[in-house]
Amino acid sequence: MAHTVLLIDDSIPFHKLVKAYLEPDRTAIHSVYDGEAGIAAAEKFRPSLILLDVDIPCIDGFEVCRRLKANPATQSIPLIFLTADSMSGRAVSGLELGASDYISKPFKPQQFRARINATLRACDSLGAATLVDGLTGLWNRAYFDQHVNQYASLAARWGTELACIMIELDNYSALVASQGQEVAGGMVQTAARIFLGQSRTQDLVCRFGPAEFAILVTDAGRKGADHLVERIRGEIDRQIQANGSSESKLLTCSFGIADTQIADAGGLADRARSALDHAVGSGSNRVVVARATREKTLHS
Repeated sequence: MAHTVLLIDDSIPFHKLVKAYLEPDRTAIHSVYDGEAGIAAAEKFRPSLILLDVDIPCIDGFEVCRRLKANPATQSIPLIFLTADSMSGRAVSGLELGASDYISKPFKPQQFRARINATLRACDSLGAATLVDGLTGLWNRAYFDQHVNQYASLAARWGTELACIMIELDNYSALVASQGQEVAGGMVQTAARIFLGQSRTQDLVCRFGPAEFAILVTDAGRKGADHLVERIRGEIDRQIQANGSSESKLLTCSFGIADTQIADAGGLADRARSALDHAVGSGSNRVVVARATREKTLHS
């Protein structure tokens, strides 16, 4: 399969070097030299892979990564950070922004090609499109399942907390029955935009099922996740009031929250799901936070 690589780096000699390294693999290289141009090129060309230098003009590589991962058009493109040896510690934190890997400069040609080709082969085998929800542009459950352990290990590495929010659109089946699939799909898209818009770029927002979503909230425990839920609920209320249609009034959500204080990576989503089940069972438009020995309903 033919591949295209977008290289975002301000060094012209380095671009020539990378092209020489990857030429034997017949990989096409798109070259840009600053962050703003890189963002535009990623959306235009939709490359197989983005190679991104951390230290580039205009906006740094971390901000470029944040913007790319916040844009549904580019968030599924794998990205590898390129860093100086002295910056490798910072680059590891870049993985929390959604990068697939990082490569330290200087590097040996054989090792560089091997890392690049391994990432491209992984993309071929998985198929990036299979990890993105077609209706909302969010990551799907398969992507969540593949990355939750990575998020948890990074949180443990840096001594930070990680929280999971499970969300269900209330009365979704009734909405489909009364309003039809097109209206219900529009409500799902509206909810997805709100969830993504109120979350930070380093958080992971996924669609789990027809009416279910999950958010991994980095650097935050139960309290931080609950604050995010309140922002989401406030934005839902604001949009309902601004819209005023009968369909918009049907958009309410129930939430379940858990964090790494009470569950490891393997059980985090399950505990959040259990809390969500309590919320749904208690009535619509509620928030339940998982505790060590019980789930606690916070809001109605």
